[in-house]
Amino acid sequence: MNIITRELSIQSNYYKEILSIIRLGGGMARVVGGAVRDAILNVVNYDIDIATNLLPQQVTDILSAANIKVIPTGIKYGTVTALLNNETFEITTLRKDMKCDGRHTEVVFTDDFMEDAARRDFTINALSYCPFEHKIYDYFGGIDDLQQSKVIFIGQAFARIQEDFLRILRFFRFSCYYARQLDLNGLDACIKLQENLKLLSKERVKWEMDKLIISDNSPNILQQMFDNGILQIILPVSKFDKKPLMEAINCGSLEPYARYSLLFYHIKNLSLSDLLNLKFSRQQANKIITIYRFINQEINEFTLREIWWETADYPANYLQCINILLSLGKLNRATANKFLDTYKSKPRPIFPVNGHDLQKINIHGKDIGTVIGKLKKSWIASDFTLSKHQLLELYSNDLKN
Repeated sequence: MNIITRELSIQSNYYKEILSIIRLGGGMARVVGGAVRDAILNVVNYDIDIATNLLPQQVTDILSAANIKVIPTGIKYGTVTALLNNETFEITTLRKDMKCDGRHTEVVFTDDFMEDAARRDFTINALSYCPFEHKIYDYFGGIDDLQQSKVIFIGQAFARIQEDFLRILRFFRFSCYYARQLDLNGLDACIKLQENLKLLSKERVKWEMDKLIISDNSPNILQQMFDNGILQIILPVSKFDKKPLMEAINCGSLEPYARYSLLFYHIKNLSLSDLLNLKFSRQQANKIITIYRFINQEINEFTLREIWWETADYPANYLQCINILLSLGKLNRATANKFLDTYKSKPRPIFPVNGHDLQKINIHGKDIGTVIGKLKKSWIASDFTLSKHQLLELYSNDLKN
């Protein structure tokens, strides 16, 4: 164990108050995990985790007596959540993980900070800090690994992954942010155990992927996941090339849903139900599928107008589409700039025909949607100039022909 005397800037105004109350109640308490890791790197992290030797009910009683609200968020695993002046603190009893089967864990509480640190996945996540003594406790060389930009499993990588198969995805996610390159021992263990990812819930998988994909380094990590067969196990992708995603990110801020649409670009006939099955929210799925459909079309003046009209209420969506089309080589910069100059300040026109108009000319049921779709294409092709009368007349003429 290495103890370093150094004052850290933890991103909280009240964490010392929580620690002090626990200490006055007879407990030991330190800040642990990501908040310590990121403070060492001077990276902002507002997620404050605290470890203590006190049991959850003891923590609850002590903090409640100090008029601090406590929520029993994970009593089975020794965790409660304290709320103080709009700040949230996860407080967990020191523990050892027992009987790990890759998905579930039984825990035994302890009063040993080193035993608690030993159950964690990576050396950089096993650090703890006492702000009163200004001491960082480093049990497994995490500070050296941070300084050398390494993400290393504690102990044997193969054994740590067998305890929790989600650690495969966590290895790639943390490497995305904290490593210059993948640790070969860790990568080898991930490859050998990758089939076990199929045992994980889709919710847990998506949570990890959401964290990974927002990194600007995600194209490199996703490529390595794909090249080693791991990405294909958790997502229905059969092809991935990091270059378009890298270029789209470099073009400007790329929202997570736009990144996913590019990740799914080569999937044939991706549907809304496919995305819902992967546990995207309906709102997320709608945004992803909208961009996915547009970028898989042949791009011309009509489709650029269509993209603008469909996304005009959300200008950021239009820019996301343009950046992706540029990155895919389906649009050149001159054409993009011309369109942006023309439409960036133009209000979104209202399509002049509705279902009531069609019912008046004896169109009903499912036919209404079909006819509106056809008329909308004609209206967009006219640069939104055709009136209701002209569109209905156009439909009548089509019937005659």
